[in-house]
Amino acid sequence: MKLIYKSLYRHYQYKRRAAMKNMGGVPSFVDLGGHKLFFWRFGSEKNPTIVFLHGLLDESFGFRRVIKELLDDNYCLYVFDLPGYGKSKLPNIKFLYQIDVWAEILRESFEILNLKDITLVGHSMGGLTAQHIALKDKSKVIKRLFLLAPGGIPHPEREKMREILFPKTERQVVHLLRFLYGEEFPEPGYFLRKTLVTIWNGTPNRYLQENTLRRESEIFFGDKIKGISIPTLIMAGEKDEITPPNMMKKMKSFLKKGKLIWIPNVRHALHLEKPSIVAKELRNFIAD
Repeated sequence: MKLIYKSLYRHYQYKRRAAMKNMGGVPSFVDLGGHKLFFWRFGSEKNPTIVFLHGLLDESFGFRRVIKELLDDNYCLYVFDLPGYGKSKLPNIKFLYQIDVWAEILRESFEILNLKDITLVGHSMGGLTAQHIALKDKSKVIKRLFLLAPGGIPHPEREKMREILFPKTERQVVHLLRFLYGEEFPEPGYFLRKTLVTIWNGTPNRYLQENTLRRESEIFFGDKIKGISIPTLIMAGEKDEITPPNMMKKMKSFLKKGKLIWIPNVRHALHLEKPSIVAKELRNFIAD
């Protein structure tokens, strides 16, 4: 049965990629020597650069609604599949499934693509990855950070979050979705629940979970983000329990040039529930 669910997921991915292409996205790869990272590019490379990094259990498609809001704004948008996700395949080597390793892979990708003055956008785990990149950015190609419900500080209810973010059963999949969405909770059907359980419990996510727990103090670096000196805007949902308000306030307090904006009645997937608000604040942030 797992083969059937994997086949359904591939079909789902095909439809999502077709949708991105219909929006004007150019499917592209950056060659890193032995493996490649996949990204969508929207707009002219002559325009100001915005790079998007998705969250856990997601792919580049997760930013589709925000991208759609920005298509007429004369930006060049790079929307990556993180290493090991979507079409950014990695070998099944446990060491590679670590957020700081991904940060270095992505930083090298930006260098190869000759990206400059980047506005780096990251949601959740993508936001945590973005912080790792910014801290290692000796070439100063990252101009600003736009973080959507980012990780960065260990959650006070660690075990509870571990169960929520790495669902093992259909019931737990539905439970996770309820933590992601506020007003627009999508009730998954039978086959989608089965498919998500199969995909989300694959080897890559297991490796990531094990590595992150083993190196928690190195991955979730807390007040070390004081080393980020570039302008940083955090957006978060007031009802988010995955990256709750007290965590976001604490993160903001560590940032030298940090700002925090709340969206009411929204949980963790604010870029999917309120894409127009996210796009508006992103435009304003770049214009400042």
